[in-house]
Formats: sequence, C-alpha cells, structure tokens
Amino acid sequence: MEKDSRAKGMSNNGNGFAVVDVETTGFGSGDRVIEIGIVLLDHRLRIVDEYETLIDPERDLGPTHVHGITPKMISMAPSFGEVASAIAKRIGDRVIVAHNLIFDERMLGQEFGRLRAIFDPGVGICTLKLTKQKLPAACQMLGVDPPSHHRALADARASAGLLRALKPKCNGQPLKLGNVPGEISVRTHRRCADEGTLVLDRLISRVVYTEGDTRLLQYMDLLDWVLDDFVLTADERQHLNFLAEELSLSEAEIVRAHEQYFDAMVVGAKKDGIITQEENAALAFVANALGIPIDRVPAVTEPDCGCSSIPVGSSICFTGSFADSNGNKLPKAELEKLATNRGFTVVSNVTKSKCDVVVAVDPSSSSGKAKKAREFGKPVIASQDFLKQVQN
Repeated sequence: MEKDSRAKGMSNNGNGFAVVDVETTGFGSGDRVIEIGIVLLDHRLRIVDEYETLIDPERDLGPTHVHGITPKMISMAPSFGEVASAIAKRIGDRVIVAHNLIFDERMLGQEFGRLRAIFDPGVGICTLKLTKQKLPAACQMLGVDPPSHHRALADARASAGLLRALKPKCNGQPLKLGNVPGEISVRTHRRCADEGTLVLDRLISRVVYTEGDTRLLQYMDLLDWVLDDFVLTADERQHLNFLAEELSLSEAEIVRAHEQYFDAMVVGAKKDGIITQEENAALAFVANALGIPIDRVPAVTEPDCGCSSIPVGSSICFTGSFADSNGNKLPKAELEKLATNRGFTVVSNVTKSKCDVVVAVDPSSSSGKAKKAREFGKPVIASQDFLKQVQN
C-alpha cells in the first residue's frame, strides 16, 4: 500500500522524473552552465540514477565567491557540447523537476540552443512554487536532509527529497530534445572530495573507453576516487587490485586503461594552452602511481613573470567578478580606482602593446582577456596579490 500511496497524484509519464540543478556564471542570456546535477526518479519516486559534472563555460566563471567554482576546478572539465548527449539521454522524455524551475529550464534551453538542438521543456514541477521557501528552509520544513548550498548534485538530491515528501497532485509533461549533436560521452569531472587539493580538482576526471566496456567503467570510477586526494595508499592499491581481479581485467587491459586515463588528463591540462608548475607536479604524481613513464609528463610552459607584484606604471586590465578576502563583492570600478590612485594605467582590453598585466580572480581564468594575455606572453596576476600590493 505504501508504494501505491507514495505516487498518488503523480503522473507516470513512462520514464519518470529528472530532478536537475545547475550552477551558472550568472543569470543573463550570455551566461553559461558550469555545473549540473541530475537525480533520476521512476514513476514511484525511487532513485534510479544520478549524474554530476563540472562544465567548462569557455569564458569567465562569474561570481566564484557564490558558487565556489574556480578556474582551476574547471580547466579539466568538459564543455557543454561534450556532455550534451549524456545530459539529453537522462533528462529527455522525463518530467523536469527543479527548485526554481524557470531558471534551470532557461539556462539548459540556452545551452542546447547554442548547439542548435530542439529543446521543448514540456511542463515540469517547481518545488520552489510548491513550498514557497528557499531550498534549505523547505528541506527543514519537510524533514529533508539539507543540501550543501550551491553544489549542483546536492541541491538536486534535496529537491528530489522535497518531491518525494510533497507527492504533488499535478500532471507534468515530459521534456523533449532533438538534434542533439555528438556521441554520448561517459566522461565527467566533479568537484574534488578535498577541495583544498586544488590541482587535482581539475586533473582528476572519469575516463573510460568509448566502446563502453562496463568493466573498465567500474575500474576507472574507483581509480578516479582513490587519486583525488593526491595520495594512493597501500589499501587503495589493494582495492584496485581486488576490483581488477573481480572484473577479470588482464594486465594489458589495466595498462591500457592507465595510459588512456593519464593521456586524457594531459589533454585537459593543455586545454588552456599552458602547463603550470602544479599541473606538472600532479601529472608526475599520477604517472608514477599508474606506472606511466615519467618522460610522458609534459614540461612546464607557463610564463614566469618573476614575482606576484606589478611594477608601478604598468598598464592593467581587469577581468572577472571580484570579491574581497571575506567573500564580499568588490566592484571592478573600485579596483580600477585603486589602480589609478597607485600610479597604474587601467586599460579595457588586452593588446600586445598597450597592456602589461591582467588581473583576474584566479590566474587560471578561462576568460577571453586571460587567454589573450597568455597568447601575448603577458602575466596574469591574482586579484588578491594585486589588493595586497595596493592596500599596503
């Protein structure tokens, strides 16, 4: 009886429900999705699958102090185009559920629209409208485990919990997607379990063979988890060996898996056009852990500006959304005023002859200005280093 009453009032809709949450660079038509979490429920509201990945927006990340996603985290992440088919496979032909549905639908619609895909959101379910509360308050009100705020999968799980608690008497219509380009990729890139390990936030990703060998998928998934804290213990090696034996992986298959995993990390590290000191060190660690020859680790190519300070009189270009050390928003105009008062020249664009330094929230920024600076061999300085210099 419990199973039947639990789904009372809910539309079956064949494939059930896709509870989604996205983190984005902002709210406008030019903003991009940078993280997505999806929880799939069947028509009885039982969880049948979960999916999460960071997404490289190929532009500035916006308010990093709000969503907590840094350029270093996403420099190894796939673009939306690379995971569009995997996302479409999960949310297509399901009723979409979200907390503030209109926002998530709009941002996903814009992303699929850029790929010239057909995106018909159908009629979804908004848990914000149903509860009339922000997500943490709604969870508290209904006895649902609270989310880690601004974490896409955690928020999607919380919204799924609200749906299960509410069992709303409304009939949704499934989302429809068509003409989504690209093959289905199983590659994802998640936030590191230890967010203090910044370099592996961007260098650890799930990598599997394109032919979809489920044994290798399981092995790679465990490999992804054991490496993400920059330590490979004896117990973790033993777990990997046990799993390989259980999956009947040959030595040749394990070697091939390790090589493809490492090569994918190298490709991701090179995505922004440079290999930093910490990327080089991280790749060397992974190569050593996986038995990859050390000569396959790419050399450091990041330009060395010699110091983190900016010579007085330099021409500075600012890029990104800034915050002070307490996380409070810092208007770009205020930074520009500080720079001018300290004898710097502020320029609006990065050029080879009229810009000396770019100041960004993070030197690994993927903004157009930061990319141009690297192309021209100009240093990209962290905003906190700039603030230390001008406020002393």
